[in-house]
Amino acid sequence: MTKRGTHGDQAGAAISQMMQRAATAYARGEWAEAERCCRQIIARRSNFFHALNLLGIIAAQTRRPDEAASLLGRAAAANPADATAHNNYGNVLRDLKRFGESLASYDRALRLRPDYAEAYNNRGNTLCELKRLEDALASYDRALRLRPDYAEAHNNRGNTLRFLKRLEDALDSCDHALKLRPDYAEAYNNRGNTLWELKRFGEALASYDGALKLRPDYAEAYNNRGNALRELKRFEDALDSYDRALKLRPDYAEGYNNLGNTLWELKRFEEALESCDRALKLTPDYAEAHNNRGNALRGLKRFEDALDSYDRALTLRPDLAEVHNNRGNTLKELKRFEDALDSYDRALSLRPDYAEAYNNRGNALCELKRFEEALGSFRKALDCDRGLFRVYQQLGELLNKLGRTDEATAVYLSWLEADPTNPSAQHMYAAASGKNVPERCDSRYVTVLFDALARSFEATLERLDYAAPQLLSAALARRVPLGRRNLDVLDAGCGTGLCGPLLRSTARFLAGVDLSSEMLARARARNVYDELAQAELGEFMESRPQRFDLVNCADTLIYIGALGQVAAAAHRCLRPKGVFAFTVEALPEGVSNPFKLTMTGRYAHSDSYVREVMASAGFSETEYQTVDLRKEAGASVRGYLFIGSVAA
Repeated sequence: MTKRGTHGDQAGAAISQMMQRAATAYARGEWAEAERCCRQIIARRSNFFHALNLLGIIAAQTRRPDEAASLLGRAAAANPADATAHNNYGNVLRDLKRFGESLASYDRALRLRPDYAEAYNNRGNTLCELKRLEDALASYDRALRLRPDYAEAHNNRGNTLRFLKRLEDALDSCDHALKLRPDYAEAYNNRGNTLWELKRFGEALASYDGALKLRPDYAEAYNNRGNALRELKRFEDALDSYDRALKLRPDYAEGYNNLGNTLWELKRFEEALESCDRALKLTPDYAEAHNNRGNALRGLKRFEDALDSYDRALTLRPDLAEVHNNRGNTLKELKRFEDALDSYDRALSLRPDYAEAYNNRGNALCELKRFEEALGSFRKALDCDRGLFRVYQQLGELLNKLGRTDEATAVYLSWLEADPTNPSAQHMYAAASGKNVPERCDSRYVTVLFDALARSFEATLERLDYAAPQLLSAALARRVPLGRRNLDVLDAGCGTGLCGPLLRSTARFLAGVDLSSEMLARARARNVYDELAQAELGEFMESRPQRFDLVNCADTLIYIGALGQVAAAAHRCLRPKGVFAFTVEALPEGVSNPFKLTMTGRYAHSDSYVREVMASAGFSETEYQTVDLRKEAGASVRGYLFIGSVAA
């Protein structure tokens, strides 16, 4: 018996020595050696607690969660009175998304050690995963009562407060964490997330930069930094940030999704689609990526495919109001207006304060000619978000269309009060009220207006029976030798290039000028222009003396009241015998003004005023005719078509 005891003591001593070697190797970062020692121990004594526990920790840290769970479960069973074992087991169960079992494990740890602050913190993390946010907050508070200097618990508490939309409290918790640990990169990242939700994007960017200074390999911080840059409209910088995140984590589905969002903002729809597809290859059940894929497909005008993507997103997450809204926009593009309304209503049932959905709903109601309901929807949009400035313009335009001009004027005044430096608000209030009326539209107003209209511009004009390009072409055929490709031609205010194909057969050289980059992009896609320039047309013509034989100007001078300067510039840029052809809107009968800024935001001119301007600029052989330029609200818009020549 003495010999057996001695042998047992020797075996125990050998295991203790082996365990000590394992612990020392682990502390040095020699995890493979520590694992080898632990496995030797378990081969001799399968339920040796310390070896099972350390081996489980190593498995968890080397991303073998299933093996870690098995080992740490055995460790907890081998020593059920050890609170640390139950805490560690809870951690790996949480990693495996076995949240109910994880919570039970932390509760066992806390029954054994009621003062175990770390277990309360980890319990809070699991409750967050279970969306039991108030319970999670209580768990973090228990941890902090036990350890007021527990930076990780302050940080996690801040995250939970952010999820609860208690953003200022969340910011305070993150700041407390950083006061305790100034080198806490995760707290800088989470602080940035809170500032982002507060729409303090510049400060959020600084917080993400603080995180990356401490941890240059922090992929999540690069991703979040990209989100802040996107909100700041620094899209190219955002792309760079996402690329850095994806180099660090090539399997980062969220990074690909956000990259796709930014490519969509840049109208690089094919690349956006590819990025969303990569996100979905990594995470097929990623509802937000299905939504963004739908957005990219809508940008490519693949509307049925876009609907399919939105429907997939909603199958996964029926509670995503944004997807219902985007689905409605796509149905509106397909002219399925009643179905679009249903989608907007679903979005609003989920988010009653969703201003964009109210606005889009109003637009669909306008298409259905349900104007009173549309007015109500636009007003609800502004009740939800007074900063959604384009709704003021839509509401004002609809009221004007309905003949309720006093109400329209009041809407434009509210817009101007809400955004005093906005050129569109200034312009439309001047048009409605007759106060501080400018002699021409501010270039910023024209740029913003047509950048916004560019995507739907041609479809809109088609519905309005827009005729100016064809009217000008027919009139020019009676004045200049068309079809010989021997003239240098300027399409002044070329827009999307509707006149380009009509002028190309006459032009040896065809130039276009416009203020809107979005309109010019569509003109460029026609491949009929030799030169396209983004500039104010008067300045452009002034800078090109005797460069052209023909200046064509279709419905552009309706954004200029006093025409003297632009007529002089046209005369200057034309060669002898050169021709200037243009259209303007006609003043209503009985109005004696030379020109007037109307409620539409456009100028109308008298024929006598335009004749005087042409003569003063030096044009001769000026002819004009009354024409119908387009239809609005079912009625023809009357205008004048003028042609004048430079003397030989």
